[in-house]
Amino acid sequence: MHSLRKIDLNTLVTLKVLLDEKHVTHAAEQLNLTQSAVSRTLAKLRDQFDDPLLVKSGKHLARTAKAERLYEPLTQILNQIESLIEPEAFNPETATGTIRIATTDYGTHTLLPRLTPVLTQTAPGIRLIAVDWRSNLLTELEENNVDLIIGGAKQPPPDIFQKILASDDFVCVIRKDHPKKEHFSFGDYLSLKHVVISPSGEGKSTVDILLAKQGYERQVAVKVPHFFAALEIIANTDFVILLPRHFVRRYVDSARFTTVEAPFDIPGFEISMFWHARMHQDPLHKWFRGFVNTEIYEKRSRRASSDRDLLP
Repeated sequence: MHSLRKIDLNTLVTLKVLLDEKHVTHAAEQLNLTQSAVSRTLAKLRDQFDDPLLVKSGKHLARTAKAERLYEPLTQILNQIESLIEPEAFNPETATGTIRIATTDYGTHTLLPRLTPVLTQTAPGIRLIAVDWRSNLLTELEENNVDLIIGGAKQPPPDIFQKILASDDFVCVIRKDHPKKEHFSFGDYLSLKHVVISPSGEGKSTVDILLAKQGYERQVAVKVPHFFAALEIIANTDFVILLPRHFVRRYVDSARFTTVEAPFDIPGFEISMFWHARMHQDPLHKWFRGFVNTEIYEKRSRRASSDRDLLP
């Protein structure tokens, strides 16, 4: 490193062209420099290497023995430096690597069966690992324990990137023969017991906070981390649950359950993709994010305009 500080690495580019052309004027043309500028650089190089490097041989210049020894390693070094600073090319057909995706059981159930076939066809060397949704996922993203989060979340910290993929709203779900299936008022909603999806089992949900601001409180009887487990509880009790409308449309059996519009205004929510700034320009990660958005969410969104089957 001490020796490198003594030399302008740009002069090595000039040296390479001079050794290629063996002609100062031709080298100047290649470098888009004046002949005098190239001559001055050659003089510096001769001093740095303590060798004339190029000498007259008849009407032409010839490489010295030292220049011949320098030529191959110089070419390799400059090629390596060029590869280092050029953008990394990404070819999905030959790429290898692993992407760790964190999402809910609902997200895993909807995303992976659709993503895996098209990913295997396009990028067979990419391996997926699905991680359960947890309350500290943004921290795990920062600590490099997961690569990508797909789901709903609050505004992320500055070092976390976010891309909105889809939007959804909530609908109430009760069992098919529920006593309140014919009439479901706000009072009914508050009097019934509720099942809540909660990855950590702690804290208040957005709906509970909304009700509290209006001076109301619902009876949360069970908190579970998984959507499909919650449905089985609903099927065997008179409890009620709020679920994403598109989840209900795709996965809730109308022979077993009844859906009811919420008897009060509940804001919709967004499904987003989250990743750490560390991976923002990584070629594999960047390609994969675009692939998921294009192949899964954008295609499903276009179909949703006609069949109302948007993947959350």
